[in-house]
Amino acid sequence: MDLIYRYDPFQPLVPKSIPDSAAAIQSLTQGNARFVEIVHRMQQSTLGVRSNEPLIIPVSPMSLGLPLMSGMAQKQAPYALVLSCSDARAPTEAIFDQSFNDLFVVRIAGNVLGTECLGSIDYAVRNLGESLKLVVVMGHSGCGAVTAAVDAYLAPKHFIDIAFTHSLRSLIDRIQIAVRGAAKSLRELGGANVEVSPGYRESLIEAAVYLNSAVTAFDLQREIRALGNTTLSIVYGVYDLTSLCVRALPEDRARPAAPHSGFGEAPNSADDFVALGVKLAECLLGKGDPGVSGDW
Repeated sequence: MDLIYRYDPFQPLVPKSIPDSAAAIQSLTQGNARFVEIVHRMQQSTLGVRSNEPLIIPVSPMSLGLPLMSGMAQKQAPYALVLSCSDARAPTEAIFDQSFNDLFVVRIAGNVLGTECLGSIDYAVRNLGESLKLVVVMGHSGCGAVTAAVDAYLAPKHFIDIAFTHSLRSLIDRIQIAVRGAAKSLRELGGANVEVSPGYRESLIEAAVYLNSAVTAFDLQREIRALGNTTLSIVYGVYDLTSLCVRALPEDRARPAAPHSGFGEAPNSADDFVALGVKLAECLLGKGDPGVSGDW
């Protein structure tokens, strides 16, 4: 397999145009699809599946977000702000196949919203509003911070290891609302015995990962609106470490051939969270209506 990054100096230089949030979402979604395609083709080649067609990716200083001439510095002009987890397996720009100056990235364990994060986001909204079209909260499957919050919920006696560490406790405490909401949704759909069923802990972790991203998006939306910005779109998604896709909902176990990709809009009310909890439980317990789509 040949993976070729090609620069043609005779091609016209066309700047990236992201006029609105819809175009921003499309750019990120298409970038994630390119990333998945590149990795899958590499994986196939490693397993001995040979392809005679090279994968050619055109690049130029402009498409890479780099200055055209030596000695110049680009004006900072990201089209999307992404609040994501610090996990080394989830590099934000690579996941969306984006270049320099495309994304303003804030990373913190568990993609929670703390004071320092808000400071960075406040700066971006106030000073980069001319180019900024979208805000994304991105969690990821198998998140260690969410897993710790779930284990503290399931076995509070072990929380003592974290309780006296203020910095860690502050992260875990912020995630607990998502864990409790996910547990409630699973219990309501799966019944009282769902907590003793095989795989419950794993389902709770996965549900909490998605719900935690949605909770952060909800909080972030309120903060951004409080700054006076009423037009910036806020969405959330979860990067699946296995499929490499960014999804609005986990794989539907009743319909595994119908993956949910893309982003979900930030919830606006308690009813939105209840509806999301139901969809998460349906996907993870395989009890959804086969005739109803889970995308929103």
